[in-house]
Amino acid sequence: MFLKLVQNEWMKLFNRTSTYVMLGLLAAGVLTTAIFTYYQQQDQQLPSQEQWQAELQSENETLAQQEAETNNYYIESDAINQQAINNYRLEHNLSPYETENVWTYMDSNTGLIQFIGMLVIIVAASIVAQEFKQGTIKLLLVRSASRTQVLAAKFAVTLLFGLFLLVSLFAMSFAVRAIVFGFDGSTIHITASNGEVIEWSRIIYLGVTYLAGSVTMLMLAAFAFMISTVFRNDSIAIAISVMLLFAGTMATNILALLTDWAKFSLFANTNLEQYFRGGPMVEGMTLGFSVVVLVVYLVVFLVLAFGFFNKRDVSI
Repeated sequence: MFLKLVQNEWMKLFNRTSTYVMLGLLAAGVLTTAIFTYYQQQDQQLPSQEQWQAELQSENETLAQQEAETNNYYIESDAINQQAINNYRLEHNLSPYETENVWTYMDSNTGLIQFIGMLVIIVAASIVAQEFKQGTIKLLLVRSASRTQVLAAKFAVTLLFGLFLLVSLFAMSFAVRAIVFGFDGSTIHITASNGEVIEWSRIIYLGVTYLAGSVTMLMLAAFAFMISTVFRNDSIAIAISVMLLFAGTMATNILALLTDWAKFSLFANTNLEQYFRGGPMVEGMTLGFSVVVLVVYLVVFLVLAFGFFNKRDVSI
């Protein structure tokens, strides 16, 4: 029964014109960034070995001073890790600059994950609220499926759609960029954590980055889903969730400069990539801690959504 509900919800989602508009906008975003980067790199001249080495040495001096003067863990950690990366590049003669290629493009295209987050928020906010607005919720509830199954199917389809968009972005970015620029460039990506340099396979690092970036999408989709279910209003859910999507991390970064309590914020934990690159936002945070915090937030969102949906009267 549940799988049948998921299938029906998936078909309903792809019967909407707005779904294909979203896919078109994502494809347009990929093509636009490809064209922009292509023309931008035409006149690009990479710095010589002497130039980039002098640049890294100068940057290290600034970072060392910043490390010595700050009392903030986040700033100090970032300075230490960046110095480690710069020193590693100097020791192994690895320039931080390279000609545009499929790897650099896919890395820069991770910014579109935020755009995907906005699209998933719209779906999460409307998938329940629109049923109430259009009166079709009555048709769903007269069937043999329980309210919990109906709502769970809608949430599952929201997550599946987000995963579908994420895979589509990865595939389109890879295909477009491979055709335009080929596979030249380093296959190694360098990061640092706790002052220790880590060499990643470029494709594995990109996969981790795309998946890590989707955590924010998952949490805000659950939040929008909860708000729309509780208030039956997709506009409120979209407005609040999109605002948090663009301002939540920035506000948390500012809060982290002032207090360690920032580690309990949702947005201090959604960026799981911080444990593989740069280190955590607040001292004492671990990957396990962030996972637990995220699970708690997710459970709260879903308990509220299912609780209100199951108890609410719907005249049939």
